[in-house]
Amino acid sequence: MPEPETYRGFRHSFRKVAGIGMLACGLIGCSAVPTGQLTSPDAGSGANGQTVPSETSSSAVATKDGDQQSAASASGGLPSAHETETVSGHFLAARQALYLSDVRRSAEFFLQAIDGDAPDVALLRQAFLTQYYYGDIEQAAAIGRQLERLNLSMPLAGEPGTALAIRNKDWAATLVLADVIAENTTAQDIAGVITAWAHAANGQGDAGISQLIETGRMAGSDIDALPDYIQLNIALMAEYLGHTEEARRRAGNLQRLDLSAGLAIQLAGFFIRDGDLQAADTLLGKRLSDQFNRHSTMEMLIEQPQRGTDIDSLIASSIVEAALAAQNETAQRSLSARLRLALFIAPKLEFGHLLLAQQLSDFGQFDEAIIHLDRIAVDGLFGQPAQLLKASIFESLGNTERSISILKAAVTADRDNAYLYQRIGDSYRRARNFTQSRDSYMKALALGNDTGVLHRNLGMALEQLGEDLAAEGHLLRALKLNPSDAYALNYLGYWWADEGRNLEQAIGLIERAVEERPGSGFFVDSLGWVHFKLGDPQKAVGYLERATELEPSDPEITGHLGDVYWVLGRYDEARFKWRLALSLSADEEERAMLSARLKDGLAAKDVPAAN
Repeated sequence: MPEPETYRGFRHSFRKVAGIGMLACGLIGCSAVPTGQLTSPDAGSGANGQTVPSETSSSAVATKDGDQQSAASASGGLPSAHETETVSGHFLAARQALYLSDVRRSAEFFLQAIDGDAPDVALLRQAFLTQYYYGDIEQAAAIGRQLERLNLSMPLAGEPGTALAIRNKDWAATLVLADVIAENTTAQDIAGVITAWAHAANGQGDAGISQLIETGRMAGSDIDALPDYIQLNIALMAEYLGHTEEARRRAGNLQRLDLSAGLAIQLAGFFIRDGDLQAADTLLGKRLSDQFNRHSTMEMLIEQPQRGTDIDSLIASSIVEAALAAQNETAQRSLSARLRLALFIAPKLEFGHLLLAQQLSDFGQFDEAIIHLDRIAVDGLFGQPAQLLKASIFESLGNTERSISILKAAVTADRDNAYLYQRIGDSYRRARNFTQSRDSYMKALALGNDTGVLHRNLGMALEQLGEDLAAEGHLLRALKLNPSDAYALNYLGYWWADEGRNLEQAIGLIERAVEERPGSGFFVDSLGWVHFKLGDPQKAVGYLERATELEPSDPEITGHLGDVYWVLGRYDEARFKWRLALSLSADEEERAMLSARLKDGLAAKDVPAAN
């Protein structure tokens, strides 16, 4: 019986390569440009609208006499103080660091590349971006001022300086700098909330509320439905200004909306400060996912009744929520920078640390992600989601024992949370501890978690324990609850076909799985392998060739194609695939099997027609 999370499509990849690529493209650009040419992701236009040309990577060209001459730039063609190979080396090192998703090292190299009297404009832009994305807001602000002195503008350039003004509570400067941010049309919502709270801090509360309403109308598609975070800011600003009835009315309207966790917690805090504990408890029960310890969250909000009334924290939270709400691609690409901006303004903003840790984890930057998770109190408002993310990171790093230990601690603090038992069950199952996995799933089921995912995973664990009747029942229950669950379709279909039962239904289930997930090489492999086992190698070969295209580094799929080639008489191709599978495999049993095939060919007992 094939291993369930390999052959049946349950491979787990915690490092999301696409995410890494998006971050690198966001900083250095990924369009097809000539070698040695650098492009800024935010289009090169100067302060007066003139186009900023792409620069050579060395910032200089050599004359026929061997002297160095600066390449033309938008700053007016000033000569570079750098030696060509020094600038080029720093630029190439910075670019390579970005491709490796190491923003910290890239930021260092770009800083070294612009260390001169007249730095290359394109490099200056990239230095700003990497400093901002790395979170060195003060350094980014300094480079932003340098760009301003050169009469150059670019999106994001005014944001670090604004953050410094907010930290210094220089509200007059904040208002001026927020106007600079607003020049970038994709950042007008962020500029609006900053301006509004700066007005309130400056004693101009009515202007602040008017600014929020205007910002909401520009950001929302419906003039009568302001974005959720704008409505919450209006309620909180009314509270800040002492307009209690207005704040209550606005907060009451928000109860009916499908708020995010961050907004729900802020709104619940208002209800608690206003003495309406029931409204807060009901809201948290509706809006917080099972990743939260709702009881603990309520207790923390009661213990900290003034939480959320600090203007720095309100601005930082608004920046986060505005960034999350943005639909355009540019704003989404800037999310990491905006999270770091918010944390610079309010270093203790736990929601910001959690979101940034999630993004870093997606990019494979696990060490830095854990640093941010460690800044979130275990018993704090976002403590349990932070611990669950940490558990996922440790499991992805192969430290299952540490992961399960973290999950057990979470269960101890939140014993009636069925989701936590399911999470532990998943970890045990992936570690092939099926008895513990089954027991954890059964606890989740007893606590009322009657979901398709739970029944599917429980069925998998039971099948591995030989409890076939119960396993089949739970897999069928999973498909009743979610008929399009590709994983359950594939698992049950392959199991039946592998044992020669319900063959017509089995193939139908796997075909449905492939329809649901046509890009899954594991599911396509299942379909091809079942046709092979049913004695139809001609039909199987097309599916298996497609599966190897989708999953070229999987030894089992590659080995399957070799087996089919052998039965079809394509012996050289079969041996080639077996050798490739052998080079890919780290499993000793699989390697022994492949070695035997390379020596003697496919044994008669492994040819379906012989069974």
